[in-house]
Amino acid sequence: MTHRPQRRTVMQWIGGTSALGALTPWLPANAQTPDAAATSRSTLTPRFAYVGTYTSDAPGGTAGGPASKGIYVLAINDGAWTQVQAVPSANPSFLAVHPSQRFLYVINEIDTYQGLPTGTAEAYAIDERSGRLTLINRQPLSLSGVIPAHLAVSPDGRALVVALYGGGAYNVLPIGADGKLGKVSSIEKETGSGPDTERQESPHPHMVQFDASGQRVLATDLGSDRINVFTLTDGKLALVGRTATQPGSGPRHLALHPSQRFLYLVNELDATVACFGYDAASGLIDGQRQRISTVPQDFTGQKNSAALVMHPSGQFLYASNRRLKSEHPLADSIAAFRVDATSGTLTPLQHWSEGLRFPRALAMAPSGSHLYALSQKGDAILRLRIDPASGKLDQPVQVAQVPTPACLVFA
Repeated sequence: MTHRPQRRTVMQWIGGTSALGALTPWLPANAQTPDAAATSRSTLTPRFAYVGTYTSDAPGGTAGGPASKGIYVLAINDGAWTQVQAVPSANPSFLAVHPSQRFLYVINEIDTYQGLPTGTAEAYAIDERSGRLTLINRQPLSLSGVIPAHLAVSPDGRALVVALYGGGAYNVLPIGADGKLGKVSSIEKETGSGPDTERQESPHPHMVQFDASGQRVLATDLGSDRINVFTLTDGKLALVGRTATQPGSGPRHLALHPSQRFLYLVNELDATVACFGYDAASGLIDGQRQRISTVPQDFTGQKNSAALVMHPSGQFLYASNRRLKSEHPLADSIAAFRVDATSGTLTPLQHWSEGLRFPRALAMAPSGSHLYALSQKGDAILRLRIDPASGKLDQPVQVAQVPTPACLVFA
């Protein structure tokens, strides 16, 4: 299988507790989560966690333990996480919950399906009582649309947008009232390359995200060093504009400020976060305001940033770094930043490394009380308390053990 570059196994797990032991509840009773219409807030806390994993050929490698089966369903009860289902699925690396909370969508990060060069997307029904998943259907992506890297469900719940890392394209698939995925309705093919001949030989779309309007899709292209903005109308993507980023930086993931005035980008290849202005009315990106490192000044070795998560208050931002060819103690780490409310610029707060082994993904508790780090090479999900005043991380607890975790979403 053609895949993103493999990484070598590094560092051992530090600390942690039993994955299924009783834990202090991490979410207060008045926490707010999206309701079925995705237009207001409710007082319900998340009851289930869904974890996407790599079942084979994990980019960066594995811990060497038991292979993953696919999607893991975990029930959350008084802070304790208990596995209720392991759903067979091929490299279900990223997941997205439908606004109604009734369906889960999955990309299969593969390059061949039924003998054809394509990745796939899957739709699952979520049982309201048990959280268990039932497959609705599996839909191939566009031909040569291999190794899908990310997905986003439109706020109206009618479309799924997919970034195809290996296919150099973005796909749209319609979603039926029953949650079923239709055939690809729109393909936006990319061109271009970057100065890194190993990683940027061609376009590599890496993430898609809707802004608050629900009509625009923000998308990164690691291979061509740019951010794309599209409109989504009647199941079709149309280009609004492109914003060039630092050559060789490798744009990976995005985060929008709650005010929609600032857009943040984590760059995988040079381990930086860039801040841009964003015009929510037009969907236009207004120039780079800042570019700041996610690793310390004395860092040596290969850089490799991954996830980017905004705190719901808009006061703090978190980015992860994964260890490659580096012996620096913070090669596996989370960089915490304070956000200036007026300019959007970032001030470094902290580098957290305890308990992390190749933290591919981060997830925020809906209340903003905790940050979750998924250690791909530790087969673990780590919960970190967020100090509400300073934004700094502390009180690490391992809440679950899952093979090669890559994505965490709540319902």
